[in-house]
Amino acid sequence: MEYGFNLARDLSANAILLSIIDPIDSLGNPDAGVFPDDALMAAEANMKTFQVKMNKLYGAGIQSELLTVVGDIQPWIAKIAMQYGADLIITGTHARTGLNLLFKGSIAESIIHHSTIPVCVVPMDK
Repeated sequence: MEYGFNLARDLSANAILLSIIDPIDSLGNPDAGVFPDDALMAAEANMKTFQVKMNKLYGAGIQSELLTVVGDIQPWIAKIAMQYGADLIITGTHARTGLNLLFKGSIAESIIHHSTIPVCVVPMDK
């Protein structure tokens, strides 16, 4: 996020901090009394808190909008990029390998292959 905010600042650009929650990652645990709707609400609240923190930490002097949506990642990225007339998508990569890559896939790679606008992929610190 720091890279994206710094680039926006250098280019005097606006930024959209988009977080997409995949519902499959928020199934909860009904046996422990955490139901899917509750898990999803908690995930949304946590994500919004994280976005506000990142915006305060890195977004000084940048006009930014914080968006959190629930759904499939790839279609939402394309929809928001088109809706806001984005000139560039910046995404991080976890550099998944092995079974993790097989089962979860590469979100960054999917964005690159489906985007109609330029994509900048930034490796995430380990």
